Amino acid sequence: MMKPQKTSDNSKANETTTAGLMEWLRRTDFNDLVTSEMHSRDFNGSRAEYIFMRVRLLSIIFAILALLWIPIDILIVPEDDLGPILGLRIAYSGLFLVLAMLTSGAQKLHCARLRLTTFVLIPCAFYVCSRVVFSGSTDIEVVLLGYSFLPYLTVVLLAIFPLTLVEGVGYASLVSITFLGTEIYFGDSLTISTLGDIWLLTLLAGIAVWAQLAQLHMLLRLYREASRDALTGLVNRRVLNKWLKLEITRARHQERPLSILLFDLDFFKRVNDTYGHLTGDKVLQAFSRLLKRDLVNFNLIGRYGGEEFIAVLPGQDESAAVAIADSIRKNCHTVQTRGPEGHVVSFTVSVGVTGLRSTDTTETLVRRVDKGLYSAKMKGRDIVVLAEDDTGESPEGSQVGAA
Repeated sequence: MMKPQKTSDNSKANETTTAGLMEWLRRTDFNDLVTSEMHSRDFNGSRAEYIFMRVRLLSIIFAILALLWIPIDILIVPEDDLGPILGLRIAYSGLFLVLAMLTSGAQKLHCARLRLTTFVLIPCAFYVCSRVVFSGSTDIEVVLLGYSFLPYLTVVLLAIFPLTLVEGVGYASLVSITFLGTEIYFGDSLTISTLGDIWLLTLLAGIAVWAQLAQLHMLLRLYREASRDALTGLVNRRVLNKWLKLEITRARHQERPLSILLFDLDFFKRVNDTYGHLTGDKVLQAFSRLLKRDLVNFNLIGRYGGEEFIAVLPGQDESAAVAIADSIRKNCHTVQTRGPEGHVVSFTVSVGVTGLRSTDTTETLVRRVDKGLYSAKMKGRDIVVLAEDDTGESPEGSQVGAA
């Protein structure tokens, strides 16, 4: 009587496991794990800083441990090879120390990749140079006991970095090619022992890449939960403010224009009161999709709060920004959404526009575009208004659209 129950329990467990796997596969965007092309600039900056801190910590540890190995070198390295090896080890420690002291570009992904590449190349170069020094040693197996683990250690340590598949395979390949090339050059042929070493290195590389992808997936999920608006999928106000501050700095450094758009869905409270909040959510989602479509060349879009949305337009002056805003306003007239109870709802939007001034901060820029939006509401809604300067003067042609 108990066996059928056990079979039933196993079946339920298998169904639960399968359901969990299918849910994970459904929620995982594998394009995010293969390359970083689809990652946001903000996430790339966060990941770069994460890689930077780990490279820095490991470089300090390697620099110290390299010097602590010197007494062992004195014990096992032949006298003729001791001088060159000690020189190599001091240089090895010094390079790691220099790498640990570099602080520039901590939030730039290309700098983080370069830093990690250097971190991988230093032990690879040390391994090759040590083989050159020991090439004439009569008891090379004993001498290399403290050096042959370097390729394996390097590959294993890569597991602590959140890397994409392309990055992880690239770094593992760099170590493997260095090891394989060195063994072929000094060993003349691939022995059974060498093949076994290659198999072990490949296995460790596979485990490291899997760990890297798991970390990257976890970071992406945590980042998106913390930075994305759950309803629309756009970034939230905290990330928007961070983006805007960075873009203001970049615009001034590159001496190019910058404009922002502030959208507000007209009479949105009336939609909620008439059709219910679920229908209101549908309207917000429909408008966010429209923004993503019409601003496909500008990924700096977010929900500022409630029914307000902001778009940051690098490289666009005020006249271009007004034209973009008015195109979005007109496109809202063609969009309808259906609520849970079948109600078809249309919506319009009011837009405030402003461009970056020489004395602007993030706060003054947002305050001014908010005044433009307020003016659009006061003038009847469903229009685009270019915000007035602090002097109260409004540029000619600052209002677009019908009330």
